[in-house]
Amino acid sequence: MNPAAGNFVSPARLVLPRRFYDRPASAVARDLLGKLLVHRIEGVERIARIVETEAYMRGDPASHAFRGPTRRNRSMFTRPGTLYVFRIHQVVCANAVAREAEAVLFRAGEPVEGIDGSTRGPGRLCGAMGLEIGHDGSDLVHGPVRVHRATPPTERVVVGQRVGIRRAADSPLRFALAGNRWVSTPRPQGW
Repeated sequence: MNPAAGNFVSPARLVLPRRFYDRPASAVARDLLGKLLVHRIEGVERIARIVETEAYMRGDPASHAFRGPTRRNRSMFTRPGTLYVFRIHQVVCANAVAREAEAVLFRAGEPVEGIDGSTRGPGRLCGAMGLEIGHDGSDLVHGPVRVHRATPPTERVVVGQRVGIRRAADSPLRFALAGNRWVSTPRPQGW
């Protein structure tokens, strides 16, 4: 366990309920900060404290759901608390589905337990957590990948523009914990 990430509830961690996700993605993205992303693989848990997220809203031209359901984005049109995983540039990225056609990208995590490698950036985070395209459509409430409650973060939340996209990049829908060294670059203003 990483002592620097010691402000989490343990050992009685609680999985976030489905109602946590059944809200606008912008609210879910902010509230995921400081929570624990947990993936149990063959009896071993990989745990990262979520330190950076991005929200993708209904009607957002940067969202994969903007043009409606497709085979690739079908998980974004299922129930809240579903894991939406997609491949881009030979890596996978993972999102928590909020309300229909809205999702929150897990951008970075602080290693807590069972993780080797960098967790800065969505592709690296997924690689370190062992997340694969086959996890697309998994249930974040009852599946192998879950998000657990944690003690609220003591760091200030900074809000900035999303990165790595062309459309609606200037929307202030990127959320990060100020000063946390695991936040990906370029870091939001005020970090």
